[in-house]
Amino acid sequence: MKPARASWFLLLCCGSVVAHHGNSEFDLTVTVRYEGTIVETLWINPHTVTKIETRTATGEPITLEIEGSSPSILRTGGFSAESLPKGERVTAVVSPSRRFPKESAYGYEIIKADGGVIPLVSTKMRRTPTSQAATSIFGAWVPTADSFTRMARALGTASLTDAGRAIKSRYTPVASGQAKCVPVSAPTVMTYPAVLVLERSADRVAIKTDWLGAERTVYTDGRAHPPAQDRYPQGHSTGKFEGDVLVVDTTNFTDQEAQGVPSGAGKHLVERFALAADGKSVSYEFVWRDPEFLADALTGTAELSYRPDLKPAGIACDRESAERFFREFQ
Repeated sequence: MKPARASWFLLLCCGSVVAHHGNSEFDLTVTVRYEGTIVETLWINPHTVTKIETRTATGEPITLEIEGSSPSILRTGGFSAESLPKGERVTAVVSPSRRFPKESAYGYEIIKADGGVIPLVSTKMRRTPTSQAATSIFGAWVPTADSFTRMARALGTASLTDAGRAIKSRYTPVASGQAKCVPVSAPTVMTYPAVLVLERSADRVAIKTDWLGAERTVYTDGRAHPPAQDRYPQGHSTGKFEGDVLVVDTTNFTDQEAQGVPSGAGKHLVERFALAADGKSVSYEFVWRDPEFLADALTGTAELSYRPDLKPAGIACDRESAERFFREFQ
């Protein structure tokens, strides 16, 4: 029987948060080092798999499948499938599968023979500095891993209404939109540490992320939101500039969830994008209200680092991989 290569999306980059998920396929309380040889690297979204031939502590030969973060995230650190070539001797730092410890593991990093380290989660990735400075919020950015961690914690502690708690209690990750390659909406999608591009035209701002191909349109021509019955996965957004700060107002969302926190037709999101004084980052703030499901407004911040060297890669989401990714957290 093949092991299910699956994990909750927080495993992508937030090791400090996964302790809440005691039913994880992987035993995150145990860290093991395996020395071996790479036999294959699968560079697929929403997560990578590196296969190595190695041995157990008793000397038994095994082929271990190591789950890593999404290519959309790992590439922001300059890594690609070529970073883990077939035949290379490596040491893998992993947490083993509870059910299939000889077959499957969750990976943190791979150490190469020359001492180089390939991180498999964004918390192990160093921020890539740039000597360039932006003159506006428009361009390519990458949210920091810490920003995603803060978002995950905010969702985990959100104050819900009775209706919100009832829906969350029935939540199963495998039934989530992301298990079907449908990205979550803002503000959550704005904090994934993948490339995020803001582009301005005459009557709108386009926001494109490299996370499952999510795209948003922010209309800046003064139009009103459409009738309430017109609803969209990323909502309907209008924007205005307060000086150099872009303020975005979004309504008309479809019913959805983020880490089990539901939202519906009453979801109202206000976001602010402001360039830092040094031009190296954008400050992102949000206020999320939904009277049906949220007892109090959910607020948060994120930092987007300037990355003019990057653009979205557009690696397609693999539906089978996405479903496996969530299966063990039902």
